[in-house]
Amino acid sequence: MAVNLDSQFLCSRRSIPLLKAAGGGAILNLSSSAGLFGFPKRAPYAAAKWAVIGLMKTLAMELGPYGIRANAICPGAVDGPRMEGVVAREAAAKGTTRAAIRAGYASGTSMKSWVTAEDIAAMAVFLGSDAARLVSGQVIAVDGHTENPDPKV
Repeated sequence: MAVNLDSQFLCSRRSIPLLKAAGGGAILNLSSSAGLFGFPKRAPYAAAKWAVIGLMKTLAMELGPYGIRANAICPGAVDGPRMEGVVAREAAAKGTTRAAIRAGYASGTSMKSWVTAEDIAAMAVFLGSDAARLVSGQVIAVDGHTENPDPKV
């Protein structure tokens, strides 16, 4: 909870007076596809990510009159060192290969792919830009359209 929720609350609490003084801006929170669907055997993580969405929705309501937008990005499986550790542990627990687990994660999305850090960054840049000036209170999945949050291998 401290990493996934408290940190975003504390950052928002610190930045809100600055954004009000600046006449507006954008707060971007990171949730997860687990914050949309839940995630078996990872209840604390899923609960924290659901809470991030509740925090963001409330901030959007409270801060809209000040010209401050709040949105949440929900990444799916982001390719990188953290997920490689998840894949390795899951492969060991299931007695299968990392490749099979990676394929299982990709098969759980309609686009049959993993997300990159660049995909998340591109959405953050858009949401922070004037092009998204009327986008607030939204949960935006960047996940290749998760169909199955619990891929079976």
